[in-house]
Amino acid sequence: MFLLFLALFFKLIKPEQIRTVSRFFLGYMPLFFIPAGVSVMTSFALIQDQFFSILSILIISTLLVLSVTALIAQKLIKAEEHD
Repeated sequence: MFLLFLALFFKLIKPEQIRTVSRFFLGYMPLFFIPAGVSVMTSFALIQDQFFSILSILIISTLLVLSVTALIAQKLIKAEEHD
């Protein structure tokens, strides 16, 4: 995904070139989440023992990602305004 991002960012690949393939994968994306969902359901006893640890990690990581994303967006907006 990172290499694809770089190729798109540096305009080595045009979005039109990958549109068909990306629509195909987006159409089947729910299928990619089925194994993870089944794993969560079958491992519920293990998850139940560590529920509060997992919940706190999820909350902290979500807040961290939101904060970093907001800071980067602000810097990009300011940089665009100065151009």
